[in-house]
Amino acid sequence: MKVKTKLAQLKANYGDISDREISELTGIDERQLKELENGEARAIEFDTLAQLCAFFQCTPNDLFVLDWEEVEIDTTPPSAEELSKASKIINKAFARAEAMPPRPAEEIWKSFEATVDRIASQRENSEPSVNGTNFDA
Repeated sequence: MKVKTKLAQLKANYGDISDREISELTGIDERQLKELENGEARAIEFDTLAQLCAFFQCTPNDLFVLDWEEVEIDTTPPSAEELSKASKIINKAFARAEAMPPRPAEEIWKSFEATVDRIASQRENSEPSVNGTNFDA
């Protein structure tokens, strides 16, 4: 299974906007946009995700798709050292998670939506029009 973006489709729906224009309007690096679109990115920052969602006026579900293609899996069993390292990492992560106050999913989504709104507002306040045209969909 692989996570892919629908960035090319969103760009086409937006009027074939270029990576350069998106970069200028959002502050997201052109190279990062290319990596996301080509499936080369290994991760995405939440701020970048929020900026893209605000720019395209979409949700993360509109931006990503799961590709269920067969993926080769290394079946070599992990070494004792690898298992020990993994156990330490997992225990440390659980300890940090347990120390955090619980947050309901609604609160987390509200926080995400507030970030999207904040970025959209910043973009509206500082966004110059390109060729005399505002790029809001």
